Amino acid sequence: MKTILERLTSGSTPFCIIQKQDSEEILIVTGETASYRNIKDIPRQHGATGNGRVYDTISVVPFCQIRERGYVVRDGGEEILTIKIHEQYEVDAEEFIGQLPVEEIHLDGEIKYETSEEEYGRIIRKIVEDEIGNGEGANFVVPRNAKGQINDFSVACGLTIFKSLLENDYGTYWKYIFYNGERFFIGSTPERHLLVEGGRVKMNPISGTFRKGGDWANRKEFKKDLLTFLTDQKEINELFMVVDEELKMMAKMCDRGGAIVGPLLKEMSQLIHSEYLLAGESDKDIFELFTDSMFAATVVGSPVESACKIIAKYSDSSRRYYGSAMMLVGRDQDGEDFLDSPITIRTAEISIDGSMHLSAGATLVKDSVAESEVLETKAKGAAILSSIVNPGKKEQTQPLLMRLYNDDEIVETMVQRNQNLSNFWFFKQETGDIAGSNGERVKITIIHNEDDFVYMLRHMFSCMGITTHVVRYDEYDFTKDESDITLLGPGPGNPNDAGSPKIARNLEIAGQLISSGKKSLFICLGHQILSRSLGLEVARKENPLQGSQVRINLFGREELVGFYNTFAPKVPLQLPEQLQGQEIATLPELGEIVGIKAENFIGYQFHPESLLSKNGFSILHTSVNHLLSKK
Repeated sequence: MKTILERLTSGSTPFCIIQKQDSEEILIVTGETASYRNIKDIPRQHGATGNGRVYDTISVVPFCQIRERGYVVRDGGEEILTIKIHEQYEVDAEEFIGQLPVEEIHLDGEIKYETSEEEYGRIIRKIVEDEIGNGEGANFVVPRNAKGQINDFSVACGLTIFKSLLENDYGTYWKYIFYNGERFFIGSTPERHLLVEGGRVKMNPISGTFRKGGDWANRKEFKKDLLTFLTDQKEINELFMVVDEELKMMAKMCDRGGAIVGPLLKEMSQLIHSEYLLAGESDKDIFELFTDSMFAATVVGSPVESACKIIAKYSDSSRRYYGSAMMLVGRDQDGEDFLDSPITIRTAEISIDGSMHLSAGATLVKDSVAESEVLETKAKGAAILSSIVNPGKKEQTQPLLMRLYNDDEIVETMVQRNQNLSNFWFFKQETGDIAGSNGERVKITIIHNEDDFVYMLRHMFSCMGITTHVVRYDEYDFTKDESDITLLGPGPGNPNDAGSPKIARNLEIAGQLISSGKKSLFICLGHQILSRSLGLEVARKENPLQGSQVRINLFGREELVGFYNTFAPKVPLQLPEQLQGQEIATLPELGEIVGIKAENFIGYQFHPESLLSKNGFSILHTSVNHLLSKK
């Protein structure tokens, strides 16, 4: 092992060292470096290894790579940094940690943020008021970027920082140091982004943070505070929002279905997080899956496409490698491709000359308080910095959840979170039974309005035995639409924005669908567009329902459904002629229309496909049958 460390500390050998989920083994890979602008350019190896798993490449992917999904991004020219692996070793963690160097780390001056606390506070207030308040999305993560300088930096200094993470942090997904001869990435990230192994696909959305700073004298006091956290509706809703966002990705990636496991608790040295495991099956190539999953909603926002626009709008510079992901690619003995990918947060980027980049972000939602979010980013930045400038063995906070192992009340509280969630997403889905009048498969065209909720809709319809086709709003051609039903989908935007080409096109499509009598479904933004087309007023809500579950009366049946809306159609004093005699579902206390059911069209302000809609699959199934039954 000393020979390996001597090679690493020489500075001439590119390497990556990984401890995954506190494993008793540490993976060391070495090789030659390369850089690429596109995911597909990363070299691939194929074929059986004949002797266990072999790792071919390890890459750090920049955030600007999301341009490959066609999304807006500030591109600073960062490239994918790759090590083409020539050698791999697994070593005993305890022995390895004991032999890592211990160097003094000296910071030259203070860390300097690109934006002051006052400027960042103004950005937060503008995003909450102007973006979330105008229906552009449910949440956004805009980080604060900082720079610093470490004197006399070396590979040994980098390994010293990594040693500190190994000794002091626990419960994280990966602890790692990546060195390509010019730059280091050193981090301890809590969250798996994507794992693909044997056709199984897994993601781990994390949200909700319980800080272990309390001075609990006994188990009872700790349990009381933990239960308060586990029943905090704001924390619960934030987790549900990121699960919904990553379910969109899973629905797009996993053509053979999947399910949700959880909620689960992840304990680390300073924090306890709540999370879910999303698991599915796919026949797609691992690089296609990675591209489809760029990047985790927990560090971007939702909808991801809209969040990217907002991040670019309010950022003066590139996010570099913050909030993206790493890619460890390999094959097993039978030649099956393997991908393991953590998100790149709680990570320092340090050049060999000691110049350092740090980023820390807060998730901004409708009720975010600027001052609190500023303090959160400050605390996160300080935590990363502390592990860098004060390495060494520290007094470690002991694991606390072990005290509550199999505690009935904790287990029951966790399980209760799922009681009112979608039945559909928690079980392996089977193909359904809807067929057209002539026995042929029903066809549905789904119009994409810049929100990947449409892929959850597509998956639900596929499980009904329906053939689906997804097309973006600006590529839809009514004259070529031969489907049985057309769905105008959800998406960000102000339905009253007369200057928006997107809204204008949606109004045009809605007009064509209604006037032609074509069987149609309208969801969220689509429902608002339908309502405007029918002469109803659509108003901005005083309190947006972004990621909220509400109990409604839906055409005579009580339902729990999920809302992601800032605008809603108002109940008029008198219904327009086209709605006379049709079924209308309302929220009487708000004077809003949440459902419209006519002979040829149905509109829903809520999202039947959402995790938050308990009987969403049944609602869609009934809606399709209603439309198909009308001649």
